[in-house]
Amino acid sequence: MVLSPPKASRRIQAIEVGSQLLMALVRHRQPMSLTTLAKAANMTPSKAHPYLASFGAVGLTEQDPVSGNYGLGPFSFQMGLVCLQQQNPIKLAIPEITSLAARIEQTVVLAVWGTHGPTVVYLGDSNRPIHVNLRPGSVMSMLGTATGQVFSAFLPVKLVETALARELKDEAVLAQNTSKSALQQHEATLAEVRQRGLARVEGFPIPGISAFSAPVFDNKQSLVLVITATGSSGSFDSSWNGPIARELQACAQTVSYRLGYAGK
Repeated sequence: MVLSPPKASRRIQAIEVGSQLLMALVRHRQPMSLTTLAKAANMTPSKAHPYLASFGAVGLTEQDPVSGNYGLGPFSFQMGLVCLQQQNPIKLAIPEITSLAARIEQTVVLAVWGTHGPTVVYLGDSNRPIHVNLRPGSVMSMLGTATGQVFSAFLPVKLVETALARELKDEAVLAQNTSKSALQQHEATLAEVRQRGLARVEGFPIPGISAFSAPVFDNKQSLVLVITATGSSGSFDSSWNGPIARELQACAQTVSYRLGYAGK
């Protein structure tokens, strides 16, 4: 994934051209020969070599003395560590989901794993508000929401089992049509959530309200956030390949990428 560069009045083209080599090494995730690396960066080996020599001089890349392959160097490693330490997942996600809400014209919810389960920390409102009792601090059902399904699918099993057991003893949750029979259905749903990278609910647990949820991972491949798009079923495209699903997944992938997630 390539992020759009910020607008600037003056740019140095040589840096942008040379950075294609660094991006290729990040995408490939292992050392590459000069020929292969140059091809991946859309340049000739003779053009790539001076860039790699300069990058090597400052530690951005290094060349294996035996194979001759090029990889990311120690300074790249240090930059990555500092960048990750500076990243706050919620702070990174808020501008992205605010923009997403405006594009898809639906409410977008950001949730983290809290003491009592999936907990809302931010709402990106749209010009199509939904009339549900949802606000920062709200705890969402593991069984009855798309948000809960994503947490169930990607959190450690023991953590999920404890949360589900607690939820099944909660009279308030049971009163919202969540029962032990829903647990069996929930378990069957998780394989699809993992396969699609998305969870979906339609008209449940709140009649007339549909939602998609997508996971956000960090550099350790751990689930850190869940982004949910939700709206009235009449104006909410709940098709798996529809614009809401695609935009939501792209948003979650962008935040994951900025948190250092390189995919599995």
